Amino acid sequence: MNDNIEDIEIDLVRLFNYLLSKYKIHLILAVIFSLLFFSYKFYKFEFSEVPLEEINKLFTIEKVTNLPNGQKKTEKEKVNYKLYKQNFYAKQSEYETALKGIEFQRQKLESEISNLRLEEQKQNEYLKRSILYNLPNSADSYQSDFIFFCTDKLANKKEQTDESSVIDFAKEYISRKELVEDVSKKLKIPVDISYKQIIELINLRKISKQSFVISIKSNSATDIEYLKDKVEHFYQQLNGIFKNEYQISYTRAYSGNIDTAYLAQLKISEDSKLRDIVSTIENKKNEIANLQEPAPFEEKLIDLNTYKYISYIKFAFMGIAAGLFISLCIFGCKYLFDGNLKDADYLQRLFEIKKLACIHDGDFLSKNSNEEKKLSQAVEFLCKDKSKLSIVSTLNFDDIQEAVKIVENALQGSKTEVVIRQPFEIKDITVCDAVLILEKLDITDVVTAISEIKFLKDINCNIIGIAYA
Repeated sequence: MNDNIEDIEIDLVRLFNYLLSKYKIHLILAVIFSLLFFSYKFYKFEFSEVPLEEINKLFTIEKVTNLPNGQKKTEKEKVNYKLYKQNFYAKQSEYETALKGIEFQRQKLESEISNLRLEEQKQNEYLKRSILYNLPNSADSYQSDFIFFCTDKLANKKEQTDESSVIDFAKEYISRKELVEDVSKKLKIPVDISYKQIIELINLRKISKQSFVISIKSNSATDIEYLKDKVEHFYQQLNGIFKNEYQISYTRAYSGNIDTAYLAQLKISEDSKLRDIVSTIENKKNEIANLQEPAPFEEKLIDLNTYKYISYIKFAFMGIAAGLFISLCIFGCKYLFDGNLKDADYLQRLFEIKKLACIHDGDFLSKNSNEEKKLSQAVEFLCKDKSKLSIVSTLNFDDIQEAVKIVENALQGSKTEVVIRQPFEIKDITVCDAVLILEKLDITDVVTAISEIKFLKDINCNIIGIAYA
């Protein structure tokens, strides 16, 4: 025998199989605990003096607190259903308001972009069709300026301080749609969405309260003469309308080429306008892209009855889990601490004796027919020259009778006699010339088995091996 008794190793697979073999008891305990947990919750909800929606600490809500440093602190709080419902609708309203705010900003920016697109279109049309913008140089241009004077017939000259109403009328009249379209058709300058390329050819500029200048420009002498006729016609119209109130006269102040600096500044200014429009459109697009929608509001309002049924189911499953856990703990502890033999090789290692066979690898496992044959053949071989074989066991005959029958059948017809004895029957054991130890896993007590084999060793018995029924 080894000087030190070895520690018994725990076979986790065997432990799992053992626990699995008790599945019926596990299920019974799981059902019992499930009913207990369900009953507890059912009683709490259905027979409570406080209505379900008033019961405190049933629902969890998040409370946001603004700290003095500007940060926000989020805390969770257990509340009743009414407060939970109020909190839900408040968060939902806050989300919808934020969403509408973002949508309003998006629509506003898109509207601004649409207007800017129209401005861009107008500007591109102007750059393409404008006579002045596309002039190669001022030598190919013509300009005439006419100064108009308006004298009030009814007022003393010293009291003429108010601005003449003729100028206000002239500003509107010179840019009216009929005039623009007439000039456009005559000069063959199309106007789709902008009159700018026509208006700049016949332009009115105020000088004082009683005087203004009409400046006409073109790249053709013929066209400039046409525009002069328009100025003359304009003058006649004014005199016809205001002949009783004002003395209106005009004179040509300048006739020649368009100023080079004016054309250069015009091109710079109009190019800059187009760039500004394009840049503003891109900035608006970036603003739309940078709009951040609030995090999706995925929370759903829990109906009180739904919550109740979910709680019943949850507690029922908790009961199942608790029942299984307790059952597994009970049988796990029983397996680990019952003191019975679990390892078929333990006694073999401890006493260095032969293990002949293990018919059942556990009390909860089915028998192995190969091990039965192995036991029969081993006994037949080891006892072929023996006259008497003693089967020794710490167990009752009922626990080992299956293995005893295999031994008896193996030696039937031979000269070897088989007897069954308890370890303390020294006299009957010592007269036998062979001893076979029969035990059973999960039933044999480890300490008793060790004492049995140690005793047999001490009285010098011829132990041919150990087998497990």
